[in-house]
Amino acid sequence: MNSIKSGWDLIKYSTTLFLRHPVMLMPLLFTWLLYAPTVLYFKYRFDWDPLTLQQTLLTVLGITFFFALLLAFSASMLLELIQQAESGRELSLTEAFADSLGSNLLRMLPIVVVWTLVWFVLTVLTALLTRKKRGSSSARDDNFSAENAARTLAGDTRFSLSAAFFRALNKGVRMAVFLVLPAIAWQNQGPWDAFTRGMRILRMNIGTFMTGYALSELAATIVFIPPAILLYISSEGKITFPEWVWFGTIAYIALAWSYSIYLEQMFTAMLYLWHLNWEKAIGEAQAARRPIPALRDVRRPCLLDGIDDLAHLKDCAVKQQ
Repeated sequence: MNSIKSGWDLIKYSTTLFLRHPVMLMPLLFTWLLYAPTVLYFKYRFDWDPLTLQQTLLTVLGITFFFALLLAFSASMLLELIQQAESGRELSLTEAFADSLGSNLLRMLPIVVVWTLVWFVLTVLTALLTRKKRGSSSARDDNFSAENAARTLAGDTRFSLSAAFFRALNKGVRMAVFLVLPAIAWQNQGPWDAFTRGMRILRMNIGTFMTGYALSELAATIVFIPPAILLYISSEGKITFPEWVWFGTIAYIALAWSYSIYLEQMFTAMLYLWHLNWEKAIGEAQAARRPIPALRDVRRPCLLDGIDDLAHLKDCAVKQQ
């Protein structure tokens, strides 16, 4: 129950922080501006027929790497914005972009490559297991239109147990990657050290992590209900909506998609920061010969309280020099 409460607190705080600082959603909105056209181009404009199987797989691998890099970079920008907020500075997207491009990108690349391979395998397995259902799509679904663009960007609305399983697995891997990246952005660790540290934090807080996973999935389901209803009415109810409705739906999907991924990134960042506070509290308790506190007994990080929870990392770095 403590893990569930901890996970809920972090999800609730992530939403509160978004409402106070909407700028933290901007990295993902920029990401969506690259993600959405790429999806639509390869869905409706790219000619897949001349490609061999090997060429098709390599193309999908390249697209997957591009998406993984975009998401990792947006997570890095969010982590830099959090570090700015923790130190009491004004939030600057330009500075966050520069830090991510300069000091974080090279260390992130090995993590992104491994993530790409896992994501690629899951994508191929999903395609193989849902091939029959996709083959039954009508010609109307293959034509580019504002409605079909909205349908594509909202995700495949047809339910498949196997596809749902692999999507859930993919989300879990994605959140695990987001939990690794703070070690790179905040502690300047290399890829392997960051990976081992992130996985250690995941193992030690598995209950809280799974709660955040479930609640972020629930939030994503809720925010995508309006376009799902609209698409259902259009396909099953045979109602024709004007083009402006679909353009408005696409704009809404951009916000919903960005918010859904933002919850995953902010939740894992706050869990990592909370774990850092816990480690510090454990060290202080051991030095004073007090009982070891639980995570719930440690002050939860808050970007609005004026306390720099990352300050002791800088102190440790100075001592090690």
